[in-house]
Amino acid sequence: MNKEEIIRLLEDKRYDELLRIAADNRRIIKLLISLTYDKKSIVCWRAIESIGLITKEIAKTQPEHVRNLIGRLLWMIRDESGGIGWSSPEMLGEIVRNSPELFADVAPIIVFFLEEEKLSRGVLWAIGRIGEVKKELVIHSAPQILQYLHNPDPMLRGLAAFALGKIGTLEYLKTIERLKNDNELIQFYEDEELNDKRVCAIAEDAIARINTK
Repeated sequence: MNKEEIIRLLEDKRYDELLRIAADNRRIIKLLISLTYDKKSIVCWRAIESIGLITKEIAKTQPEHVRNLIGRLLWMIRDESGGIGWSSPEMLGEIVRNSPELFADVAPIIVFFLEEEKLSRGVLWAIGRIGEVKKELVIHSAPQILQYLHNPDPMLRGLAAFALGKIGTLEYLKTIERLKNDNELIQFYEDEELNDKRVCAIAEDAIARINTK
């Protein structure tokens, strides 16, 4: 097993094969982490998502190993080597999303980093991902998220709408509706694909989701 083989599996969305490899070789997690630095690459995002799937299986029998990984990802955020941990919020979010009962205590730690400019995009995405399966773990972050709906950065506006759509209630609708004419394009990862999507389309998805709750 080498990095090129892992890349091919991610490109082909062969997550079952990744899980099979991970059962015999935990080194795959280190390789996946090494692929999470280029957010413009679909391989990066699928590697992030795969880490959540793999840790879910590991946590069933050896949760302490996942705890060690969580500690390493948190250390990477604070590492002074320059940007190495900027994908840690997304990876932590996927771990919590896939094993919310075991790692609920990690959710508020992720939210804590929301105000850090270099991490806020990843934190918003992680909040949305967690909120989709266990919104009570992150719903307390809604007042902080609301401010990002007015941010000059369209990526932050779109991710804020995404996150609120996953955790939001009717009280957030009017604020999200202000983005219905926001035609800025951002790169957005969903449903295992990385595509350009307008902020207004993300806001409309969020509004529809809230209205169906």
